[in-house]
Amino acid sequence: MTRTLVPGVRLHLLRTDRFTTSYCRVVLHRDLGPEATATAVLGQVLQSATARHPTRAALAHRLADLYGAALSIAAGKLGDRQVLSGSLEWPTNHVPRARGVLGAGLGLLREVWSDPKRGDDADLDPELVQTEKVNHVRMLQSRSNDKARYALRECIARACAGEPFGLDSQGTVEDVAAITPATLATLHERLLSRAPMEIFLVGDLTLRDAQRAVRDHLLWPRAARSARIPSAASVHPPRARARKHVERQPVTQGKLVFAYRGAIGPKSAAAPAAETLAGVLGGGAYARLFRVVREEHGLCYYASAAWHRAKGLMIVQTGIDPSKESKVRRLVASLTKEVAGGALEPTSLDGFRKDLGHRVAALRDSPRAMVNWYQQGLALGLDPSPHTWLRSLERVTPDAVRRAGSKLALDTTFYLAPEQV
Repeated sequence: MTRTLVPGVRLHLLRTDRFTTSYCRVVLHRDLGPEATATAVLGQVLQSATARHPTRAALAHRLADLYGAALSIAAGKLGDRQVLSGSLEWPTNHVPRARGVLGAGLGLLREVWSDPKRGDDADLDPELVQTEKVNHVRMLQSRSNDKARYALRECIARACAGEPFGLDSQGTVEDVAAITPATLATLHERLLSRAPMEIFLVGDLTLRDAQRAVRDHLLWPRAARSARIPSAASVHPPRARARKHVERQPVTQGKLVFAYRGAIGPKSAAAPAAETLAGVLGGGAYARLFRVVREEHGLCYYASAAWHRAKGLMIVQTGIDPSKESKVRRLVASLTKEVAGGALEPTSLDGFRKDLGHRVAALRDSPRAMVNWYQQGLALGLDPSPHTWLRSLERVTPDAVRRAGSKLALDTTFYLAPEQV
């Protein structure tokens, strides 16, 4: 159930009585561009302290008083947008004065978002900002230790160079130095007043009660008009000739990533077939890549494929013995051509569809997963119901996969290889 509360602010109620907790997520949408680093650092500053709870310890004690509430604010990427999401999960059933506890949690979330700890000059607290800048640099630097994720990011950055999706939602180390308490205070004010805002509330509530609680305890003053932001989805055809990138580091296991592109948007009739293609090719241990490249031929340590709905991208990832690189390239190309041609091997197709059912069923057990699903669907302009999505994939035919596969082609490969001896 969705309602517009004020211009630029929508409330989505996911009503359920399965949990003893309530879960609320506030999402601010913005362009993914030069302020990505500052936005990510702002999220960390906001969740560290508030004016009323000016230390991490004081805020932690307040969360503990709220029956062990869990707070998180973080920046992420949703297609061509950056999103700053702040969530709180706290017990509201079987606790004293449950209705008041709902308001208390929403009030704390408002406090964290809108009333951060400030310095003497009304900018954000300098010590807190400096601490989070240092922490952010360390986090960005440490991410290169996970070589598989590093290779994935690099492949996407090259495949989508010049597009917002090619940028990192956490920004860059180089941009951290320019962040100041004053620039963060200005950014904070602008985002809270003008960024398009979504509020997701999960709990055993009526829509009327949810609206009243959010209006009374969570909403803060907003500008009359929201900022304009790009569509989350944009798709492009593949390059006429695929690009091959190689980077060498002191690694023993090679990381080989393939990016296939096609002009298949999230609302395209071909989208369910493209997702089926990726799932049958590399969605799990049942899929063709795992069973053939890894199990049958022993050419890789892992192999998977995933479909990115917002961008019309299929990403194939493998971890390989460097001596077998050329064989892996040929076999991945062969299997991709096989599945894209509509050859849906029964064991792989059956495994993919069973996995879909399990994924949809599992959403009922996690408020976070439930909101993640609805948040992406709404941003892409889709029916957010997971059951609608499941039915669309269950109806996919081999001919539909073949038509979707004809739109896909290899765009970019990235190989993280060992240093040459």
